[in-house]
Amino acid sequence: MAAIYGRTSAGHARGQGLTTSIAYAVLVAAAALVLYPFIVLFLGSLKTEPGFIANPLGIPAKPTLDNYVYAWQSAHIPQFTVNSVIVSVATVGLTLALASTAAFGLSRFRFRGGRSIYLAFVLLLTIPVQIYIIPLYVVVVRLRLADNFLGLILPYTAGSLPLAVFLFKTAFDGLPGELLDAARMDGCSNLAAYWRIVLPLSRPIIATVTVFTFVQAWNEFFLALIFIHNPALQTLPLGLQAFFVNQYQTQFPQLFATLLMSIGPIVVVYLGLQRQFVAGLTAGAVKG
Repeated sequence: MAAIYGRTSAGHARGQGLTTSIAYAVLVAAAALVLYPFIVLFLGSLKTEPGFIANPLGIPAKPTLDNYVYAWQSAHIPQFTVNSVIVSVATVGLTLALASTAAFGLSRFRFRGGRSIYLAFVLLLTIPVQIYIIPLYVVVVRLRLADNFLGLILPYTAGSLPLAVFLFKTAFDGLPGELLDAARMDGCSNLAAYWRIVLPLSRPIIATVTVFTFVQAWNEFFLALIFIHNPALQTLPLGLQAFFVNQYQTQFPQLFATLLMSIGPIVVVYLGLQRQFVAGLTAGAVKG
C-alpha cells in the first residue's frame, strides 16, 4: 500500500509540475506578445531614418537619442501633453462625479423608470460614436464649443458614462444594505452616507473607472480631429499625426520616440492605481 501511495503521490507531483510548466510557458508567450510592439518601438526610436528603412525590425547599428531630442524640442510635445492632461483629467473628474451619483441613485432607490434608465446606459455601451457623430457635431457647433476643450471634455464624459455607471452600480449593489440603514439611524442623510460610507468602500471601482476613462480620453483621436482645428489646442494623438505624418512620408523613428514618450502618463496612472485597479476588476466588475 505504501508503495502504491508513493507512486500515486509521485505521479500527482509530476502532473502538477507539468501543469505549472505549461502555465508558465503560456504566460511567458503572452508577455512576449505584449512586449514585442514596445521593443519594436524602442529599437526603432534609436535609429536614423536611413537605418530604419534599411532594417525596420532589427537592432540599430548606431543607436542615437536625436529622435527624442527632436520630438521634445521641435514637435511641441510639452504643449500637446498639457492639452491632453487638461482634457483627460477633467473628463475623469466629471465621469467619476456623474457616474457614481447616478449609480448610487439607481442602486439604492426604487422609482418608476429606474430600470429603464439603467438599461439605456447598458445599451449605450454597444453604440459607437461614429453612428451619432452628425447630431453631435451639430450640437457642438451650435453651442460654440468647437476649438474649445469643453468640446472634447463633454463628449468624452458622455461616452465614458455608460461603462462607468455599469461598474459603479454593480459595486454599489454588492455593498451590504445594513451599512446604509445604520448610517440613517445615526442621522446621516443619503448624501452623507454616499460621501462617508459608499465612496470609501468603492475605491477599487473608482480606480478602475479612472484608469479606463483616462486611457480612453488620452488616446482618443476621432472627435479631436473633428472638433479641434486650432494647433494650439490639439491633443497629443492629433498633434502627433499632424506633425509626423504627411502625404509624402512618415518619419517613423521620430514618431516612435514620441509615442514612447506619450505612453508615460498612462503608465504613471496605471502604476499609481494598479492594486486598486486589479481589485476593482476582480470584485465590482464581476458581481451582479
